[in-house]
Amino acid sequence: EEPTEEPTEEPTDEPTDEPTGEPGASDSKRFTDLGNHKWAEEAIYRLVAAGVVNGTSDTTYSPGANITRADFTTLIVRAFKFEADIATFADVDSSKYYAAPIGIAKTLGIVNGVTETNFVPTSQITRQDMMVIIYRALGVAGIKVEKAQSPTFSDANAVASYAKEAVEALTGAGIIAGSNGKINPKANTTRAE
Repeated sequence: EEPTEEPTEEPTDEPTDEPTGEPGASDSKRFTDLGNHKWAEEAIYRLVAAGVVNGTSDTTYSPGANITRADFTTLIVRAFKFEADIATFADVDSSKYYAAPIGIAKTLGIVNGVTETNFVPTSQITRQDMMVIIYRALGVAGIKVEKAQSPTFSDANAVASYAKEAVEALTGAGIIAGSNGKINPKANTTRAE
Protein backbone atom coordinates (compact mmCIF):
# COMPACT_ATOMS: atom_id res chain seq x y z
CA GLU A 1 0.00 0.00 0.00
CA GLU A 2 1.29 3.47 -0.87
CA PRO A 3 1.84 5.99 1.92
CA THR A 4 -0.90 8.60 2.13
CA GLU A 5 1.03 11.14 4.15
CA GLU A 6 2.50 13.95 2.11
CA PRO A 7 5.63 15.83 3.12
CA THR A 8 4.85 19.05 4.94
CA GLU A 9 7.67 20.99 3.32
CA GLU A 10 9.27 20.70 -0.08
CA PRO A 11 13.04 20.24 0.08
CA THR A 12 14.87 23.16 -1.44
CA ASP A 13 18.19 23.64 -3.11
CA GLU A 14 18.16 27.35 -2.31
CA PRO A 15 21.15 28.49 -0.26
CA THR A 16 20.42 30.08 3.08
CA ASP A 17 21.06 33.79 3.51
CA GLU A 18 23.50 33.28 6.37
CA PRO A 19 26.00 30.44 5.93
CA THR A 20 26.66 28.80 9.26
CA GLY A 21 29.97 27.15 8.48
CA GLU A 22 28.18 23.83 8.35
CA PRO A 23 26.87 22.36 5.11
CA GLY A 24 23.37 23.60 4.43
CA ALA A 25 20.51 22.29 2.34
CA SER A 26 22.34 23.25 -0.84
CA ASP A 27 25.57 21.58 0.23
CA SER A 28 25.59 17.81 0.33
CA LYS A 29 29.27 17.63 1.20
CA ARG A 30 30.47 17.04 4.72
CA PHE A 31 34.23 16.86 5.08
CA THR A 32 35.59 14.80 7.92
CA ASP A 33 39.17 16.08 7.73
CA LEU A 34 38.81 19.75 8.69
CA GLY A 35 39.56 19.25 12.41
CA ASN A 36 42.95 20.99 12.39
CA HIS A 37 41.67 23.70 10.03
CA LYS A 38 38.57 24.96 11.88
CA TRP A 39 39.68 28.52 11.05
CA ALA A 40 38.99 27.76 7.37
CA GLU A 41 35.89 25.59 7.68
CA GLU A 42 33.24 28.26 7.11
CA ALA A 43 35.04 29.63 4.04
CA ILE A 44 35.53 26.13 2.62
CA TYR A 45 31.82 25.32 2.93
CA ARG A 46 30.83 28.65 1.40
CA LEU A 47 33.12 28.01 -1.57
CA VAL A 48 31.82 24.46 -1.96
CA ALA A 49 28.21 25.68 -1.86
CA ALA A 50 29.04 28.30 -4.50
CA GLY A 51 30.63 25.67 -6.77
CA VAL A 52 34.06 27.29 -6.54
CA VAL A 53 35.92 24.35 -4.96
CA ASN A 54 35.38 20.64 -4.54
CA GLY A 55 36.61 18.09 -2.08
CA THR A 56 39.25 15.54 -2.91
CA SER A 57 36.55 12.90 -2.28
CA ASP A 58 32.95 12.91 -1.08
CA THR A 59 34.08 13.12 2.55
CA THR A 60 37.53 14.76 2.41
CA TYR A 61 38.81 18.19 1.48
CA SER A 62 42.54 17.65 2.21
CA PRO A 63 42.98 21.14 3.70
CA GLY A 64 46.66 20.66 4.50
CA ALA A 65 47.58 19.53 1.00
CA ASN A 66 49.35 22.04 -1.21
CA ILE A 67 47.33 23.53 -4.05
CA THR A 68 48.61 23.66 -7.62
CA ARG A 69 48.91 26.70 -9.84
CA ALA A 70 46.12 25.28 -12.03
CA ASP A 71 43.72 24.63 -9.17
CA PHE A 72 44.29 28.02 -7.53
CA THR A 73 43.77 29.83 -10.82
CA THR A 74 40.61 27.80 -11.46
CA LEU A 75 39.33 28.69 -7.99
CA ILE A 76 39.90 32.43 -8.60
CA VAL A 77 38.24 32.44 -12.03
CA ARG A 78 35.22 30.54 -10.65
CA ALA A 79 34.96 32.70 -7.52
CA PHE A 80 34.89 35.93 -9.52
CA LYS A 81 32.87 34.37 -12.38
CA PHE A 82 35.32 35.81 -14.88
CA GLU A 83 34.65 35.29 -18.58
CA ALA A 84 36.93 36.15 -21.49
CA ASP A 85 38.52 34.69 -24.56
CA ILE A 86 40.67 31.69 -23.77
CA ALA A 87 44.37 32.25 -24.32
CA THR A 88 46.76 29.31 -24.28
CA PHE A 89 50.03 28.18 -22.80
CA ALA A 90 52.11 25.51 -24.53
CA ASP A 91 52.07 23.26 -21.46
CA VAL A 92 48.34 23.50 -20.63
CA ASP A 93 46.47 20.60 -22.22
CA SER A 94 43.22 21.97 -23.68
CA SER A 95 41.33 18.85 -22.54
CA LYS A 96 42.05 19.47 -18.84
CA TYR A 97 39.39 20.96 -16.56
CA TYR A 98 41.69 23.87 -15.75
CA ALA A 99 42.53 24.86 -19.34
CA ALA A 100 39.68 27.35 -19.80
CA PRO A 101 40.10 29.08 -16.41
CA ILE A 102 43.86 29.45 -16.95
CA GLY A 103 43.22 30.78 -20.46
CA ILE A 104 40.68 33.27 -19.15
CA ALA A 105 43.05 34.40 -16.40
CA LYS A 106 45.84 34.86 -18.94
CA THR A 107 43.61 36.92 -21.24
CA LEU A 108 42.57 39.15 -18.34
CA GLY A 109 46.17 39.64 -17.19
CA ILE A 110 45.63 37.83 -13.90
CA VAL A 111 48.32 35.23 -14.60
CA ASN A 112 51.51 35.11 -16.57
CA GLY A 113 53.47 32.00 -17.24
CA VAL A 114 56.65 31.07 -15.49
CA THR A 115 58.06 31.64 -18.97
CA GLU A 116 56.51 33.38 -21.95
CA THR A 117 54.99 30.11 -23.18
CA ASN A 118 54.66 27.85 -20.12
CA PHE A 119 52.40 28.07 -17.08
CA VAL A 120 53.52 24.85 -15.29
CA PRO A 121 49.96 24.09 -14.15
CA THR A 122 50.68 21.12 -11.90
CA SER A 123 53.39 22.85 -9.86
CA GLN A 124 52.46 23.92 -6.37
CA ILE A 125 51.75 27.61 -5.99
CA THR A 126 53.78 29.77 -3.64
CA ARG A 127 52.21 32.22 -1.24
CA GLN A 128 53.65 35.20 -3.12
CA ASP A 129 52.24 33.95 -6.45
CA MET A 130 48.88 33.34 -4.76
CA MET A 131 48.90 36.95 -3.53
CA VAL A 132 49.80 38.30 -6.97
CA ILE A 133 46.89 36.39 -8.54
CA ILE A 134 44.44 37.57 -5.86
CA TYR A 135 45.63 41.17 -6.18
CA ARG A 136 45.32 41.17 -9.97
CA ALA A 137 41.91 39.44 -9.81
CA LEU A 138 40.61 42.08 -7.41
CA GLY A 139 41.81 44.75 -9.83
CA VAL A 140 40.11 43.10 -12.81
CA ALA A 141 36.91 42.82 -10.74
CA GLY A 142 37.10 46.54 -10.00
CA ILE A 143 37.69 46.02 -6.29
CA LYS A 144 40.12 48.56 -4.96
CA VAL A 145 42.37 47.36 -2.18
CA GLU A 146 42.75 50.20 0.28
CA LYS A 147 46.45 50.53 0.87
CA ALA A 148 47.38 50.71 4.50
CA GLN A 149 50.66 50.24 6.27
CA SER A 150 51.72 46.65 5.68
CA PRO A 151 52.84 44.79 8.78
CA THR A 152 56.57 44.30 9.16
CA PHE A 153 57.64 40.76 8.34
CA SER A 154 61.11 39.49 9.18
CA ASP A 155 61.31 37.77 5.78
CA ALA A 156 59.95 40.68 3.68
CA ASN A 157 63.26 40.86 1.79
CA ALA A 158 62.54 37.35 0.43
CA VAL A 159 59.49 38.60 -1.49
CA ALA A 160 60.22 38.72 -5.24
CA SER A 161 60.14 42.17 -6.82
CA TYR A 162 57.14 41.28 -9.00
CA ALA A 163 55.13 40.34 -5.87
CA LYS A 164 56.03 43.21 -3.52
CA GLU A 165 53.09 45.46 -4.40
CA ALA A 166 50.57 42.60 -4.05
CA VAL A 167 52.04 41.36 -0.78
CA GLU A 168 52.13 44.86 0.73
CA ALA A 169 48.60 45.70 -0.41
CA LEU A 170 46.96 42.45 0.70
CA THR A 171 48.73 42.26 4.05
CA GLY A 172 48.18 45.97 4.67
CA ALA A 173 44.46 45.54 4.01
CA GLY A 174 44.32 42.50 6.29
CA ILE A 175 43.27 40.17 3.45
CA ILE A 176 46.34 37.95 3.87
CA ALA A 177 48.10 37.36 7.17
CA GLY A 178 51.54 36.20 8.05
CA SER A 179 52.49 33.75 10.74
CA ASN A 180 54.94 34.27 13.59
CA GLY A 181 56.16 37.55 12.12
CA LYS A 182 56.80 36.07 8.67
CA ILE A 183 54.95 36.19 5.36
CA ASN A 184 56.64 33.03 4.01
CA PRO A 185 56.52 34.20 0.38
CA LYS A 186 58.19 31.14 -1.11
CA ALA A 187 56.24 28.57 0.95
CA ASN A 188 53.58 26.59 -0.83
CA THR A 189 49.92 27.49 -0.38
CA THR A 190 47.60 24.89 1.12
CA ARG A 191 44.05 24.12 0.06
CA ALA A 192 42.80 25.60 3.36
CA GLU A 193 44.62 28.89 2.76
